[in-house]
Amino acid sequence: KLILLDSLLQEMAPTVKLTYFGVLGKGELIRLILHAGKVEFEDNRIGREDWANLKPSTPFGQLPILTWDGVELAQSSTIARYAAKKTGLAGSTEEEFAQADMILEHAQDFIKELLPIRFVMGEPGEKEGKAQTLLQTWLPKWLDMTEKVLRERGGVWFAANKLTYADLAVYQALYFLTWNEERAFKDVSGSEERFTILDNYPLMKKNFENVSNIPEIKQYVESRPAPLMPGM
Repeated sequence: KLILLDSLLQEMAPTVKLTYFGVLGKGELIRLILHAGKVEFEDNRIGREDWANLKPSTPFGQLPILTWDGVELAQSSTIARYAAKKTGLAGSTEEEFAQADMILEHAQDFIKELLPIRFVMGEPGEKEGKAQTLLQTWLPKWLDMTEKVLRERGGVWFAANKLTYADLAVYQALYFLTWNEERAFKDVSGSEERFTILDNYPLMKKNFENVSNIPEIKQYVESRPAPLMPGM
């Protein structure tokens, strides 16, 4: 009977493939959602040499691309929402979904500020200035607002009183912020304060720890391949 049950479950399991570059970047939240949702999927990590051949066949000439039982999707936030709904990580009501989704967008605001700094190649000091503006001016306001919303939602989870993709989105943003290898802060003087900044935001710090200790997330983060491009 157990063999038969296993066989039925395998037949019912979706066929899922995520294609993204061999870096964290915009595809990492999707990977986290799939792992937290206990979905077996093909994690197709490609390099620059593969991208030139693949690009013409993608809907918008960009990655990530998710295929789920033959349905192909592009655009990272769209994929995150879809995967969250498929895995039960988008709340149970339209209101809970909307509450989670506003946090996704809020987390993306941070990502949009961070990622361009990784690629600053201008005059000496330009990257330093942009990184310092992010850390000293933009980030405290973002963290204050995030902590406030979390407090208003009960102080544990960002939506639905349980884990949702909102928590995973904030986790990924804070991971980039506190990641020792983060390229945006490489050789930026005084950026070490980011390693302890969550001490000022106890609810977010606890939420980050809670997500970090989810068995599927912990196992994945500890075993995932090193990025093909350091700090990205």
